[in-house]
Amino acid sequence: MRGLPVASLLISLLIPPVHAQAHADGNVVNGIERLLYIANKTGVSIYDINDGHKFIRKFDVPDTADYKGISASVSLGKLYLTSNLKDELLCIDLATSKVDWRRHYDGGYADSQAITPDGKTLYVPMRDSDSWWAIDAANGDVKAKIRTEHGKNYTDHPIGGIGPHNTWMNPSGTRVYMSILTVPWIYIADTKTNQVIGKAGPFGKGIRPFVVRDDEKFIYANVDWLLGFEVAEGKTDKGYGGKVLHRAEWHTPPGRLEQMPNAPAKKPHSTMSHGINLRPDQKEVWFVDGVYGYVYAFDVTQLPPKHVADMPIFKEPSQTPRPGWVSFSLDGKYAYPDGGAVYDAMTHKVVTYIPTSEKMIEIQFRDGKPIKAGHR
Repeated sequence: MRGLPVASLLISLLIPPVHAQAHADGNVVNGIERLLYIANKTGVSIYDINDGHKFIRKFDVPDTADYKGISASVSLGKLYLTSNLKDELLCIDLATSKVDWRRHYDGGYADSQAITPDGKTLYVPMRDSDSWWAIDAANGDVKAKIRTEHGKNYTDHPIGGIGPHNTWMNPSGTRVYMSILTVPWIYIADTKTNQVIGKAGPFGKGIRPFVVRDDEKFIYANVDWLLGFEVAEGKTDKGYGGKVLHRAEWHTPPGRLEQMPNAPAKKPHSTMSHGINLRPDQKEVWFVDGVYGYVYAFDVTQLPPKHVADMPIFKEPSQTPRPGWVSFSLDGKYAYPDGGAVYDAMTHKVVTYIPTSEKMIEIQFRDGKPIKAGHR
């Protein structure tokens, strides 16, 4: 401060410092910044969707790793991660990229959560328990618990871990769908009462990633040891939860089998398909081939679903991506399979390559404030 005029010094003390906004580096198109948040090994990388998915920056999240879920609250301006390193749920301020709070719960490690559209309540599967916990997004307090079941490991093909696993929230935030590793049912609960109101299935095996149509009529689910997905009833005339209607099984392209004659003895996630999503226009289901590095698209405007496209995630045949998820941009223009490729979701062509992961969501900003967020 030496040599600074007294008047200038007084002004500098009176005017609060201006804090840089973590998200303010993206291109603004029609008044909106569209940013893709991708959790990596020990933090989050941000990419500009409006600028060809150009890398903007990365921020670290201290003492975290092995993320299981990602979500965001627009109303609170927060990003949430579940970290298996210390079995924690973390709340990160979107404006500062700093951790607001971190909580460890006695239900074991928090897995892949969903958040209500109002941004107020997180529904978090606790892998070591038999329940989903409804958690206050503002402070991490437990509001309620929804009991389902824990699961029991397979005797012929044991998998790495069992228990509550994946979560999907309907667009109005009134129902939450829940799957448990090794369990062939998807539980459905009312978020007003936090009580189970039905379950769909039984599926052919335990459920892996799944997605529900916006009108909740159909559920599309990866199941253990299936390259493909099964279709079950969600909302029926009798209530919520129905039977399995169809099994869509696919095959790796023969040319890829020739390129990889020695498939890994241990499959990523212990199954062939661990990654499925529904294009936002509700017309196509995309699912991954985690062994051979493909993503496949099926037309689901009809039953049985109809195969549309096989899409290699790799640039060169020698590459062996192991995709474990697939997500879409909010407008449905882009598809993001874990493995590094970004696709035009309509043409099924690669538009660029970025280091994607299983945990990524789009968040949109107007005038520096979050206005809309996607989901995994």
